[in-house]
Amino acid sequence: MVNTVRILAPAGLALLAAMLCIEPVHAQIWDRVRERAERSIEDRAERAMSSSVEAALDSVENAVVCAVTDQRCIDEARAEGRPVVIEDEDGELVEVRDEDGAVKDDGPGAPRPGEGVWANYDFVPGDRVMFFEDFEGDRVGRFPQRLEFLGGMMDVVEWEGRRLLQSTDNSSVFRIDLGETLPERFTIEFDAYVSRARTRNRIGVFMDDDVNPRRFQSHDYSHITLGRSSAGVDGPIESRRSRTDYHEELTPIRIAFDGSYATMYINEERVANLPNAQFERNDYLVFVLGGRDEEPTYIGNIRIAAGGLELYDRLMADGRVSTQGIYFDTGSASIRPESTGTLTEIGWTLEQNPDLRLQIEGHTDSVGDADANMQLSEQRAQAVRDYLVDSYGIDPDRLESVGRGEEDPVADNNTSEGRQANRRVELVRI
Repeated sequence: MVNTVRILAPAGLALLAAMLCIEPVHAQIWDRVRERAERSIEDRAERAMSSSVEAALDSVENAVVCAVTDQRCIDEARAEGRPVVIEDEDGELVEVRDEDGAVKDDGPGAPRPGEGVWANYDFVPGDRVMFFEDFEGDRVGRFPQRLEFLGGMMDVVEWEGRRLLQSTDNSSVFRIDLGETLPERFTIEFDAYVSRARTRNRIGVFMDDDVNPRRFQSHDYSHITLGRSSAGVDGPIESRRSRTDYHEELTPIRIAFDGSYATMYINEERVANLPNAQFERNDYLVFVLGGRDEEPTYIGNIRIAAGGLELYDRLMADGRVSTQGIYFDTGSASIRPESTGTLTEIGWTLEQNPDLRLQIEGHTDSVGDADANMQLSEQRAQAVRDYLVDSYGIDPDRLESVGRGEEDPVADNNTSEGRQANRRVELVRI
């Protein structure tokens, strides 16, 4: 994928003409924009874009195209007062933002929660973070500091602008110490890539440390596996489906536990539904990764979180609930479709309890500009309110929205778990 920013030809010519009037203090920024403009005219003429990006460019004037991972490009487009068309790593459209940085809801192909393949997606992540690791604090080429090495060959690598843990051994094993025993309700989430080439290229998650890493077997307890042709929850009783998503690209894996009940999701689809699994609750988890030098296995963004009571019960007991299952595009108030499960739970709770009134609060971590964080949190809270009104017909008078920015952290912003906990939407009973 070409990450160079592309600007429509007329806009590029106008921009080059405008360079003569730019103040010296902005010269460096505008020099970069001029260089992009010169490259962009040729780029759009010579390289075919995806139809979704082409349609987006045709729907707005004077637009800039940025990769979703290129936050600098997105920020500069907004500073210049230009619409921006954002594309993913495959060159497909993610969203369109206007001159003020707000997401255009009518952007072509923009995915929405509860629609299409996401209509029946019901995963709700745990709300209290027990462990989170994205390896951003680790050195490339080293084993992560916060994991316990139990064998094999693993190191942190850079891949497509992010850091992942790579395994190049058939039986690499690491352990995550949680500091407390896993509760009855909890969730595990991570991103995975497993080469399809060999049988032992797979990932397993175990609740106990009596593990045979070569056979991917545990003592008597259930465990999770991503294999060559299927994924699911295994043990004395198993629930699996044929899936190979994680052979093609880095893929989100989500598992929810409620007592002896386990459900597992790959992308938007449920692949395991096991009501009588046998899980031993300990204060750790063990991960086993297969892989070879020429066919590595990768894992990243590991998140383990405790669940709690049902939403309504928590609101009645505490008056406030923190939700971390509402996801937004980077630097945007556009709600991602992975939010379907949490939004469905909120919408259903409001429908079943017509006297319930909520204030929706947006919160951020302390990374970035405080004023920008405040504005973004306000936009995100408003987006959630609008979604509940539009999708569930909730009376607007029952919902208020407010942004808190980084003002009310619930955890230390100097840790990965703390920043993860602080990026949240809170529901307050009013």
